[in-house]
This record gives sequence, C-alpha cells and structure tokens, in this order.
Amino acid sequence: MRFFSLFLLLVCSLTPASLSAQGKVQPAKPQPTELRTTPWIIGSETADHWKGLPLTVNAPDLRTQAFPGQHLTVALGAQGEGRDTLLAGSTCTFTVSFAGTTKAFKAIHPSQVRRIKAEGADMVRRVLEAGEVQSPTKDLDNMLSLVSLGLFDLDWQVPADAHDGTATFTGSVTMADGKTVPLKPATLEIQSADRVAKDGAFKDPKAGGEWMMTYYQHPNPFRLLHELRAMKGDRTATQPNILAFYVQILKSSPLAAGDLMKRLAQEDRSLRIYALLVLSEAGCDLSGCLAALPREDQDTFKQIRTSASPLPDPYDFSVNLDDPYQITTRMDMLWSLFLATGDQKPVRAIADTLAWREDGKAVLEIRKSKKKIDAITPGLLHGLAYGAGGWSLGSFFRNHPLVADYVDAWRQDPKTPRVIREELGTLITNDAFKMQ
Repeated sequence: MRFFSLFLLLVCSLTPASLSAQGKVQPAKPQPTELRTTPWIIGSETADHWKGLPLTVNAPDLRTQAFPGQHLTVALGAQGEGRDTLLAGSTCTFTVSFAGTTKAFKAIHPSQVRRIKAEGADMVRRVLEAGEVQSPTKDLDNMLSLVSLGLFDLDWQVPADAHDGTATFTGSVTMADGKTVPLKPATLEIQSADRVAKDGAFKDPKAGGEWMMTYYQHPNPFRLLHELRAMKGDRTATQPNILAFYVQILKSSPLAAGDLMKRLAQEDRSLRIYALLVLSEAGCDLSGCLAALPREDQDTFKQIRTSASPLPDPYDFSVNLDDPYQITTRMDMLWSLFLATGDQKPVRAIADTLAWREDGKAVLEIRKSKKKIDAITPGLLHGLAYGAGGWSLGSFFRNHPLVADYVDAWRQDPKTPRVIREELGTLITNDAFKMQ
C-alpha cells in the first residue's frame, strides 16, 4: 500500500514556470491538520529499520496476514501542516482480541514519528538532482511527503500455538488538548502452521521467486517447506545466496524451524537430506528430528555434513585470485540477508565497495576500449566489485523503498566516507553501474 503517487505529477509539472528564477522548487501550500483514524498493522521490526534514518522515509507495508510467533505493532497516520506535532503529542490505548482472549495496551506514546514519502518520491528527487534543480531539503520534503506516521509499539506477538482466526485491533487516541478520538477497528488474518502447510504452496516458480524478493515485507517462515519442495532438483539450490536466505529465515523463527523438523518424516528422502543441511547451517538442534528418520537418512546426512564446507562469511570481501567471483558471490549472500530481514547492515557492506571508485574507473575504461584483460589482479577484482555493487544498489534502490531510505541516510551522514556519499548519488546515472 502507498499513500500517494506523485512521480508523474511532479515530473510533468517541472516546467520553467513552476520554478523560481533561482531554480528552486516552490514549497507546497499548507493543508489542514487531520488524524487518520484507521490504524495500520505492521511488523514490529519497522522500528529497527527506521533507527538512524532521516525524518522522511518510505511507508512500511501493511500486514493483512500473520503467522505464529510474529511480532506486530500499530501505526497511525496524520496529514496537514501540523501532522507531526499532532502525532507526537498523542497517546493511544489499544486492545487486541484473538481466539477468545484480549490484551490491553494503555497510554502508549509514539516511539517515532516519520514523514512518509509519496510513491515515486525517491525517483523525483533523483530527477531534480540530475536536472540540477536546487531546493532546500525542507521544501523538497514538504512537496514529496503529505502524510506522517506515528509508531505505537505494542509489540503484540501471535501465540505460538495459534489456530486459524482473525485478530482485531481496537482503540482510541487522546490528543494533547485532552480530546479523545475513537479509532476504526483493524483486522488481521492469522494463519496456523497447519494451514500454511496445507495451502501455502506456490502456484509456479515465478511466485516462489516473488516470495523471496519481497520476503521481509510480508514474511511467513512456515512457507519454507513449500519453497524447499519447489527447489528440489534445482541446481541453484546449493548456491550460497540461496542457502543463506533459507538459513536466515530459520534463524529468525525457531517455531518455523521446529515445525519444519516435525514434518520432514513425511517428505521424500532428497528433500529430507537437503532440509537437514539447511537446518544444521541455521544452528538448529537436530537430535529429535534425526531420531524420527530412517537410519539410512541419518548416516547420509552425517556423511554429507562432514564433507560439506560451511557457508562462507558474507562480510569477508578479501580478494581471492583463484576465485574471481568470490566477492560478488558474497554480495549475493548479503542481498539474501537483506531480503530475509530488511536489515541495513548487509546493504551498507555492499555500499562500502563503492570506495573502490578508482579501480572501478579503470575497469570502465577497459570495457569502453574493449581491450583484453592481461591478468587477474586485486585492482581488477575491486573494480569489478565496484561495478557490481553499484549496479545492484541501483536496482534495489528502484525496486525496494527501504533500500532507497538507507541510501538517503548514508548520503546525508557526515560519517559516511566522502567517496561513498558521492558514488551513492550516481546510482542511476553512472556508466560503471549499467549492465553490459
């Protein structure tokens, strides 16, 4: 869900008449302040994603379904000139009702108040920068953000033994002036582990790929069993980035890991062995699971586990002249960690490769001249990693609003090395970051 789509509107309206003589964007006219009384149910991890980011961010995804063990919280919106002050001065009372039980949360103050970018706002900003249209950040933010969100951290967790059902969130907001406003009820579908095991299969490989590429936005670790079934016999199943994604999912949900182990005895032998390897990489205790499997499976797993190398450290970007793809392989692993969690640490590690700018320029010159590469050198590998890092960051910047928020934060942070700040500003225009 997005609040507004302003990309075409703003880009098409950027005529000379819409700009001042100094080339500055004109701020939007003030709008009346208004609270939005329909709460959003979102993942509680959003609070961590937004730590350290600028005031203006992209909207988190609305949750309409949840799984056992998932932590959830509530966001409220407001619009108009005084929306930030309105939310910051509010307190909320919520009641969560599910499966015949209720839990109350009283007098909660917002932990964060954020201005929400309109859909396409990140690309609008880049278009303005490319056109050298100058505007104070405050004015531009006012143009590209019309709604603010306050996070009210309930941190409500779906019960571990939850059956299928509907959770209902009700509540009210008390303003700074003492006025109390009732909120509209919000509902959330809860899917049990058994329901997901029965109905959670992917209709085709494309759906499985989309599940992976948007996982942190709509997580459901209990669907991993269906993903493992879909990947059976696929040669990419043993690639480090695929394994890293599965491992991170299991680490994030011990309940889902336990459910997977419980169901393995009903699966075919090849899936059982593969799943055991993934579970072992995630650090799960396999003793009970192995005891329920045939002796032949136990022996095969132990033999493969003993001979198989553990997953490499994705943050190790050391050069290996015997494996020119080592750095980019680990980059792929880092993107898998991001897709599983939404965390910024793996994305920042990729952004740090932009410090190899001089090596990247040298590689770009080789590409343009079409000269043959005489030898594999550390500089060449750094230059290739710079290009791959910039290309992948640009792709995720365009397709993942959370990555765009991280990039904005690092560009504005004086602690970010200057070369990285400069290169992050060229993700869309840099020839070195374009696919060949």
